[in-house]
Amino acid sequence: HAIKEKDMEREVLLEEQRASKAVEEYLQENPSILKEVNECPICLEPIFDVNGGVTLMCCGKKVRKSCSFPLSETVSGTCPLSREKFPHESESLSIYRSKAAAGKAWAQCSLGTHYAKGSSGLAVDEQKAESLFRSAMDQGYSRAQCLLGLLERSRYNHSEACRLFEAAAAEGNMNALAYLASHYHIGEGVEKDAVKAVRLGTVSAKLQSTCICANLVLGYCFMQGEGGLERSLARSVHYMKTVVEDPELDPNSMRLYATTLLAASAFYYPDHNIAPSGHNAIPEALFWFRRADANPMNAETVPFLGSLESSVKELCACCYRTLSTDKQNCCAECKAAYYCSRECQAADWKAGHKKDCVKALKKRLRATGRFDDI
Repeated sequence: HAIKEKDMEREVLLEEQRASKAVEEYLQENPSILKEVNECPICLEPIFDVNGGVTLMCCGKKVRKSCSFPLSETVSGTCPLSREKFPHESESLSIYRSKAAAGKAWAQCSLGTHYAKGSSGLAVDEQKAESLFRSAMDQGYSRAQCLLGLLERSRYNHSEACRLFEAAAAEGNMNALAYLASHYHIGEGVEKDAVKAVRLGTVSAKLQSTCICANLVLGYCFMQGEGGLERSLARSVHYMKTVVEDPELDPNSMRLYATTLLAASAFYYPDHNIAPSGHNAIPEALFWFRRADANPMNAETVPFLGSLESSVKELCACCYRTLSTDKQNCCAECKAAYYCSRECQAADWKAGHKKDCVKALKKRLRATGRFDDI
């Protein structure tokens, strides 16, 4: 809400045009990628997005997520591709084990991922994960190269990680392209190249519905005006807002998004100490600053969090009168808007605090089932 709607719409439209052109140029220069990318056997569309495709456990075929729901709801409960019954989710681990033992690359990657993360009741076992990934890679499975790259990156072997990401990206793996973008951006394992980071990040973000690494790179570069991009706080917010709602996001990225929101508010409303209700970024910025400060991964406290917390208590968010310490009404949901009276609080809610408050944001995050602490 920190950015005027028309400004945001215009910037997003311009960014869509820039990104589409970048993708077109990239695919023209790398035509072999289109041959390597999986094609959905249902709708025949290419599956660029790792998160947009679903691997059917019965046969290992990959289909677009939009095509998988009609399949699972067939009257017979039978896969039309393999003619096998759709297994229940509780059977997934045993299926991965049996299919992996039979040499199925997709199952080896899935089982290896569980060992790498220590999920589905399995203890972390990097050696088993690596063995499964390498077996799948030997069969020409690009996802295995990407997963091996992540394993090498977790061991700080960045050069080898980048080599594996390069190989996977050449076969159309957009996740690998996103990881490469982040490495070029910070210069780990490869020579730092912000222009290349932006190019790879743009292609990956455009061809994937959710791509944390690429969106982080683009959000940061638009905020700083790096990599051949003109500084655009609107485009920075556009990319960053899709990133912050990931439960595994690190505190620094939360801070970056919160800082971008405040910078956008100051840019679009330079004559206001507090942006008008309906466009006030402080409640959401404080929400992410607080989460960053409380995150177990946090290495440092947000320097100005205390002063920002104090500043919102100084003036009534509705009439801007100075507040006395003994007479304050606070929005219980966001704790970022204070008022001199209940009348002002009710008036401000109607004037736009309903949009600014994080009540809807928290409800949306809870609905994902991935944020137990909200």
